Amino acid sequence: MPCGTSSVSWRPRSSSSALLHEGGRRRALKGIGAVLSSNSRGAKSSTLQWCGGGPNMMLGRWGEVGVLAFARISMGAQLQVVGALGPLLIGSLVTDWAALGTLIGTYSLAGVFVALPAGWLLARFGDRVVLLGGVGLMALGGLLLAIAPGFGVALVGRLVSGVGGALLTIAGAKMVLDRFSGAGVALAMGLMLMAWPFGIGLALLVLPLLGEDWRSGLWLSASFCALAFLLVTVAVRAAGPSAASHRRMWLLPHEWRPLLALGVVWAGYNASFAVAVGFTPAFLVANGMSHAEAGALASLIGFSILPLQPVGGAIAERLGRPLLVTVLCILGMVAALAATAAGAPPWLTLPAFGLLAAPPSSLIMAFAGRALSPESRAFGMGVHYTVFYLGLALLPPFAGFVRDKTGAAAAPLLTAAAFLAMCLTALAVYAATMAQRTDPR
Repeated sequence: MPCGTSSVSWRPRSSSSALLHEGGRRRALKGIGAVLSSNSRGAKSSTLQWCGGGPNMMLGRWGEVGVLAFARISMGAQLQVVGALGPLLIGSLVTDWAALGTLIGTYSLAGVFVALPAGWLLARFGDRVVLLGGVGLMALGGLLLAIAPGFGVALVGRLVSGVGGALLTIAGAKMVLDRFSGAGVALAMGLMLMAWPFGIGLALLVLPLLGEDWRSGLWLSASFCALAFLLVTVAVRAAGPSAASHRRMWLLPHEWRPLLALGVVWAGYNASFAVAVGFTPAFLVANGMSHAEAGALASLIGFSILPLQPVGGAIAERLGRPLLVTVLCILGMVAALAATAAGAPPWLTLPAFGLLAAPPSSLIMAFAGRALSPESRAFGMGVHYTVFYLGLALLPPFAGFVRDKTGAAAAPLLTAAAFLAMCLTALAVYAATMAQRTDPR
């Protein structure tokens, strides 16, 4: 008997009572049909569905967000594993700090070349195939890094892992946009996005506990990704046939401008955050702090974003002013960076920067969902993240270039503030374009 069905025995009534009960039967059947229809519609949001004879455990949409978050935790830990074990890898897996930096940067650099093809793959093969491919490549790359006898194999492992991480990032964002609407998009996206920095922090906490055994740390990271692959395999459902038949391999003409504008916003926002985290310690040291004090204060940026990242965007959506909240938060981030550069107490300005950075992260991605039709989201996410990865590859080095040219320790922070000002301009382009789509007059 198929899962979720049952048989009911019945015997026909006599002809004299049939007419008497015909109206009742019709009303009952109508009610049963409504219940079955409601259950079918609610299946996507149920907590857990299990078909004993079926191959997969099917989670509802919030359960799938949890699985995506787990996979992104493993991605964050994998990104950080080389940096966390860095001093132990010098002289054993890599020869010098430059080679170590190459291993670290290769992971993110892969996204520049993968993002757009990932959009095509999503449109051609669907979410689940690309998601499984991404997490599988993360596990494979982690394995190659764990068994690497030297730098060459380690570099290949990091490249494979980076490709997998980019596929996971793009497929995960598209899946959240498909499964949620309204304030739910911001909440679900916030939960998924916060998993990545949590994974970075987890690696920094756990890997030092292994002592000098750096090889075990690499194996632990690879195992984490393999576990994420198993969870995705058994828990994430594929899109229905109708969804697959309506995927578009290109964008509609009116979708290009708002999406490219949001890609600039997403790149500038993330680049400013990366510059703030990366250059603040040097700025604080230049102003007389010890390296330990500077590192502790700079870490407040990363920790401060976590409390509001899952719910900040959802609250803004509930208030009905997501664009206004995004603009105000970005303006506050600019003010926090400028105040830090001007000598304001960093123990106040840096946490303020992190807190204000939380709501825009999920809101910007929700805006991307509104700019794209459901049929265009697969390819659109590839375009969006191509702009993102290009910006993330170019903008932080530019901040370092400004530091070298000016000799001012505060120059990178002010450059990051300029990136945020660029975000505001791009947001204005997005808002104007969407307003024209709503009111073509």
